[in-house]
Amino acid sequence: MPYQLKSSDINLQTLSFGAFRIYKNAAQKLGVAGYDGNKTIVLILGIQRAGTSMMYWVFERDMGVKVYRESSELSSLDTNEHVRLNPLSSVISEIDRHHLPMVVFKPLVESQRAHELMAAFPDSRVLWAYRHYQDVAASNLKAFGAGNGHSDLQPFLTNDPNNWRSQNSSEETRQTIRRFYEMDLNPFDAAALFWWARMQLYFEQHLDQNPHVMLSRYEDLVLDPARTMRRTYAFLDRSYPGDHMVKDVNAQSVGKGRVSRLSPAVDELCAAMLARLDSLNEQSILSLESGFDSTILSSVTDDNGRS
Repeated sequence: MPYQLKSSDINLQTLSFGAFRIYKNAAQKLGVAGYDGNKTIVLILGIQRAGTSMMYWVFERDMGVKVYRESSELSSLDTNEHVRLNPLSSVISEIDRHHLPMVVFKPLVESQRAHELMAAFPDSRVLWAYRHYQDVAASNLKAFGAGNGHSDLQPFLTNDPNNWRSQNSSEETRQTIRRFYEMDLNPFDAAALFWWARMQLYFEQHLDQNPHVMLSRYEDLVLDPARTMRRTYAFLDRSYPGDHMVKDVNAQSVGKGRVSRLSPAVDELCAAMLARLDSLNEQSILSLESGFDSTILSSVTDDNGRS
């Protein structure tokens, strides 16, 4: 039997990310210790600009995980935006190639197809990524331009069934956007409305009632990364690899977009949605951490410098 590299073979805490990836690639080619033939499929859904790239880098530091970017082999046939998934039969074949304990991919633009994706991967787990709407709106406009919020809303106005932005959207969602939409709509209002529409999908697909779906709040990840990832791995029913996973996580961007540029009506709409998500997230945290050994939480507290 070929030798299987183990995380104990090297001090993972001291490796730079680049060195870690070289080591990880070598380990996966030789065979990952601990793989018993059972594979956990994890889908990261929700919305862009909600820390999903940070989640990518964190999961990349797990020796036993294959992580796909949003644009990857899984979306190779999308010649337009390079993010829509290939036919699911092709996606399944690609993922089946990996003899690893866990495969993570983030088809964010397919979040409106959550049930279809979960049916394609039985017993998969979903992390629904969300973040404060003001921060998402500011990040959206900074990354994609001041007109991007309006562009994201256009498919709702025309009820385009093929555009991922409006695909499977409800009449309630489309009516709400039409009610607020004007050509001179504040760019931040437009971007925040799109955030609301994507978060609406979480409830319209009844994902709040699905035990295989967990909310993943950006602020939790960056403000308390070790504790958050321990909780995430508990949800995934996988052993937590160690705090080396979160050594590069920082909270520099938290709150940077929270300069009030929103109209009162849009702000109220989004604030109500955020409060609803936060309430469910708090319940989930209490439920998951109730099963933690007290020594685990105290060690995380000590590592993060909190009393």
